[in-house]
Amino acid sequence: MISDGYAQWYADRLWQMLPAIYRAMDTGPVHGAPGPLQELVNRIGAQAAVVRRNIDRLGQNQSIETCDDWGIPYIGDLVATRLVACLDSAAQRIDVAKTVYYRRRAGTVGVLEELAADIASRDARVVEFFRRLGRTRHQFDPPLSYQIENPITGPVGFTGNALEIAEGLIGAYSGTPAGGFADLRKTYPASNTGSAFDEYFYTADLRAGGQTLGHFNIRNLGVFLWWLKAFPIAGATPVSNGANPPCLTFDPTGRAIPLFAPSQRVAEAGSWGEHWVSPDEWELPVAIRETLWATVPDKLYPATFTPEAFSVGLIAAGSGAALPLSQLAIQPSAGRFSFVGGQPVGTLAVCYNFGLASEIGAGGYNTQILNDLPIPEVTTTISGGNGSDIDSALAAVTADANIEIADTLTYAGPTQTLTVPAGATVVVAARSGERPVLRWPTGAPQTWTIVGQAAASGNPTVLVLEGLLLQGADIVLQGSFDSVYLRMMTLDPGTSYAAPIPCPYEQPGPPPNPLPMYGTAIDGMPLAPVTLYVEGSVTNLILERTIVGPIRTRFGGAIESMTASDCILQSIPSHTVAKTGTLNNPTIFDSASLAASLKYQTNSLAKKAVTGNSALISDLNSYTPGTIPSSALIAAMTAAIQQFTAAEAEKAWPLALADLALGFAEGNVSLSRCTVLGASYTHRLSASESILDGLATVEDPQAGCVRFTAYAKGSNLHQPYRSVEITPGAPIFESRAFGNPEYAKLRSDADAQILAPGHGGSGCGDPNAQPAKPGTILEGAQNGSEMGVYCLEGIPLKRRGLALKFEEYSPIGQLPVWIDVD
Repeated sequence: MISDGYAQWYADRLWQMLPAIYRAMDTGPVHGAPGPLQELVNRIGAQAAVVRRNIDRLGQNQSIETCDDWGIPYIGDLVATRLVACLDSAAQRIDVAKTVYYRRRAGTVGVLEELAADIASRDARVVEFFRRLGRTRHQFDPPLSYQIENPITGPVGFTGNALEIAEGLIGAYSGTPAGGFADLRKTYPASNTGSAFDEYFYTADLRAGGQTLGHFNIRNLGVFLWWLKAFPIAGATPVSNGANPPCLTFDPTGRAIPLFAPSQRVAEAGSWGEHWVSPDEWELPVAIRETLWATVPDKLYPATFTPEAFSVGLIAAGSGAALPLSQLAIQPSAGRFSFVGGQPVGTLAVCYNFGLASEIGAGGYNTQILNDLPIPEVTTTISGGNGSDIDSALAAVTADANIEIADTLTYAGPTQTLTVPAGATVVVAARSGERPVLRWPTGAPQTWTIVGQAAASGNPTVLVLEGLLLQGADIVLQGSFDSVYLRMMTLDPGTSYAAPIPCPYEQPGPPPNPLPMYGTAIDGMPLAPVTLYVEGSVTNLILERTIVGPIRTRFGGAIESMTASDCILQSIPSHTVAKTGTLNNPTIFDSASLAASLKYQTNSLAKKAVTGNSALISDLNSYTPGTIPSSALIAAMTAAIQQFTAAEAEKAWPLALADLALGFAEGNVSLSRCTVLGASYTHRLSASESILDGLATVEDPQAGCVRFTAYAKGSNLHQPYRSVEITPGAPIFESRAFGNPEYAKLRSDADAQILAPGHGGSGCGDPNAQPAKPGTILEGAQNGSEMGVYCLEGIPLKRRGLALKFEEYSPIGQLPVWIDVD
């Protein structure tokens, strides 16, 4: 917390009230230091400032909108609010502020949907399932041929059958009469069967209500919840396949990702109260299906160039104009488009919404949710998509610098080495709300080198990368840094190969033989991971809300301390690991660690590899550990280890040969609310409320603390506390593919993959802690939320809070059936 200096100001005022003779006689141990009298006055002043703050806050603490968090339950008592303890202060504040409002509307569907928006900040659609029951009609019902026999116009503003639709007498899209037989002649309503927008009618289902069963009963309320969020991207650069006619992706990495409709209800005050109507599908954060797009294109493609929900346009001078829909053929489920009648001349840009469960990685988010960090004022602003502007700005850095990219276009990845001078803070960041992409062209492997010149004394040397998406090159840190920050960054973790979805006018070709390890962007770029290599020394590496590929040290590089919070760290397979045969043309990530192991014979395989090889032993004896081995030495080491299988070699030399999400020879790693997809090898490891999906190997398992964490069986960790054990790579995630909306999102049955509770209930040094109990991943965080990167979303807590508030405000005798749409 940053001090506003109020306590010191108060202490100085008190000090000035003392007679000057006493102030002059009061001397400290050194010149200029406060003496004992001034120290006493400072302490009194600090307490007086606290009292004065409380007095000044008395007026604000009488209002729920402005009161401190501690005042919420007291004001809640005045209106007899049933506060839900598991909710955060923001949700509790809304609950108290709108108690009377809720009570006036208790028992209505509208207030239940509004509760979901206010308390869970999520969209919901509540369906009274008794209205979806097929039944024998009575004399008070309109006749089955109501639509035909009564083609009334209705009140002013209603046309056709709008009145019957508004009253629920016929389906808005299917025309199915209330309680009657289904009209199956239209594609869109037929595709909605079993969803929140179902217009058909069913026989009673008397089973207990659940996600997919027991819906249609007189007492049941279907509460359809959308947990994924839609995030807007405005003015991005599409990627073309280069064909004629071209096919392009909305996503600037060239991936086929589903486009989302933005939520038009959660933050809109006009959607509630007297103005409430049951939402349509296009008003909710849904992945846009082809049938929805074909039904309401005018609701999804705006006339202006905005991400409501997606649009294609030409940009010039920083502004864009949307192309008419008649010129486009759009496939929203794959996030692709092509042109009808030829590609227009000009610079293309796109607006769209992508889906994810939280603000993780580079996504054009508001950076105010990040922790405060003192950084220099903006010194250089870049826009327009010209990669050479970035190179020029990097070359000009000689002191403190803040290079800001002010748009969401794609830039050619920099080729200029960035040098961070001693004692300087250098920031390369996106403007808040923007997500520029640095994309290196297809071809030979690329690297972006950043050199730190930290000195032994003086101001710290700091590098900050924020809000950028990097694709197509490895990042190499050389020299020395006091601190390196990655904040809301995406270092593309890559995508494993899967059969591509062809464009609408393309015929799928035969799969490549042999199958590649990586998928391919639409323009042919391999979706290989961006690896962060540390070849120098980094005292502190700090990651916040970041998605990264592998982070590794090599050639003697070292990280003294790495701290990651709310991050996804992923390693995808980059080569085949065979358990039989011999090692052939191995991928060597760190030849220096392999050379050091063979030189000092650190394991039995190292000893066996050099036995009888006098030439290799001679080369190793002259090798200096921590330096890059010569090409001849690398060739000799490769030949020596080819007698082993790939699995044996990687187990013996993981830092040199294995695919690792984290690969450090030394230093401390601390993970908080992180998901690690892939194996890791670290010197010391601490983890809290995290998921270690792959085998976690720790050199010093006597240090560190692992608590409220899911870890892979076979990991050697220090006394896991209230943690659970799973199989390495267990199917606990909806998707492991970066770009998928459900990336790293836990499956609803993730707890079924738990093998055993964590062992060693010492509480990380707390002798009074209770032994570990059979745990849960879905509610296993310290506060009862889920483990992993989406812990702060508090989805289990919001579920619980909603269930309790629904008990209070639901219609009498109605039972909610909770249904997660995504």
